[in-house]
Amino acid sequence: MLLTFFISCGNWGWEAIDTDNEEKLNIFGLISLDDSVSSFVIVHKTLDTAGPDAEIVGYDTIYYDAYEYYNYDTGMFERDTFWYEEPYIRSISESLYIVKDATVSISDGSQTYAFIRNPQDRSGQNYWYRDIFSDPGIYMNTDGRFHPLPNTEYTLSITTPDGHHLSGSLVTPSIPEIRDEELVDTLSIKNLFDVTWHYNGDFNTTITTGFASQIWERYVCGISQFGLMEPGDTTWTSSVDSWCLEDNQGDDTIAPMGIRLRYLDENYYQYFLASDSEVEAISNFLIGEGNIGRAYGIEGGFGVFGSMSADWISRYAIP
Repeated sequence: MLLTFFISCGNWGWEAIDTDNEEKLNIFGLISLDDSVSSFVIVHKTLDTAGPDAEIVGYDTIYYDAYEYYNYDTGMFERDTFWYEEPYIRSISESLYIVKDATVSISDGSQTYAFIRNPQDRSGQNYWYRDIFSDPGIYMNTDGRFHPLPNTEYTLSITTPDGHHLSGSLVTPSIPEIRDEELVDTLSIKNLFDVTWHYNGDFNTTITTGFASQIWERYVCGISQFGLMEPGDTTWTSSVDSWCLEDNQGDDTIAPMGIRLRYLDENYYQYFLASDSEVEAISNFLIGEGNIGRAYGIEGGFGVFGSMSADWISRYAIP
């Protein structure tokens, strides 16, 4: 689901730094009207090429380490540990790209909402977004006051004690409405099916299908699909992988499937989808390590201030 969500991102498109350059803020701000992900602003900065990109902030004694893997027998992600023969001292480094002391706010013109640096381990709540929300440079609204509305203009302001300032603006998209009554309860992945929705404006639209939970009760070949539609489209047709036609799954195989439709604002679409390859979306999602990139919806730095909205339904998938 992380892939299907952020494959709607595309390539960050960072360019390499060849010479010394002035430090600038490098951000990714998302106003989300999608219940699967909270609004956030990740704040990094570019660095000149003369200095280091990290600093040692402490030391730690290591006795064991842990790793995570997907257990196909249980259909869950599990953790395992291994112990070292002898403990050793390791240094703890911290990236200098991270901005920890920014003042971040988003305003709708009448009220201003503070976003506080709030990295956290959300692996127990949502495995797929844990790397995003554990980023040391992530800022979120922690007082619960920020509830973004569709078709509303918002502005972003970021300042730092060392004099950096970045501003941004966007208009949130409408909320999509899937015509769920036109979709049967159980869908065969080996047969084409249509997902339709009401027309709510000319928005760039993505659709993802996939397992509806972290626990994969049964694997159904071809359940995960992605589509990108033109503004004004109101229908998406599934596809059938030829490999799945040859897969001999039992007739009793069934899995819960989530279908999520998203509208993207112009900033998000232009930055992630308009020109670059979608394939490298995941590796480039977290703010590029100090490289110079494009800027959409912002002034005074690099990155993007974008928005998305979503509607989703759940069905069952069979081969």
